[in-house]
Amino acid sequence: MAIADCGAACDADKDGVVDAIDQCTESEPGAPVTMRGCAHDTDSDGVPDYRDNCPHRPAHSVDAWGCPIGREIPLLGVNFEVNSARLLESSHAALDNAASILRDYVDLEAEVAGHTDNQGSAEHNRRLSRQRAEAVRLYLVGAGIEPERIIARGYGESRPVASNESEESRSKNRRVVLQILGGQVDTQTD
Repeated sequence: MAIADCGAACDADKDGVVDAIDQCTESEPGAPVTMRGCAHDTDSDGVPDYRDNCPHRPAHSVDAWGCPIGREIPLLGVNFEVNSARLLESSHAALDNAASILRDYVDLEAEVAGHTDNQGSAEHNRRLSRQRAEAVRLYLVGAGIEPERIIARGYGESRPVASNESEESRSKNRRVVLQILGGQVDTQTD
């Protein structure tokens, strides 16, 4: 049946809501939508909930992840082999999502920032965090993001978000984040 002939059964954006009642006729295929065909946006920041890393935090100016511009955006689910910069396969979905967002927002420039806990020497942690950040950068470049839009930096143990006094707090410090940058990306690396 041709699209023009489908009548009331048309669903051009394949979101499960027929066009006759769909108020958002260009939803992403497979995205969760309301009964009216629009993506959920609980905090009304213009970023759908399924893509919003800062839900329930409305802001006037947000990045593609729904967080205030200039914020660090955690790459949740990005993990590495122990004491290595080798990405675990389970990281691919989170990185593919980040690449998709960066492709959609071609003006975004980002720093991939690697962080570690305080176990081991400071120099080893700085080097490991840099290697991990570079592994994420290379993955994103391989997914079609222009290399000049992304830089990688390793901060080692210098910017903890937790105390490092327990395994749970150390695991919070072992992270990779995207820092959304304004203007030109500085291509100098650590």
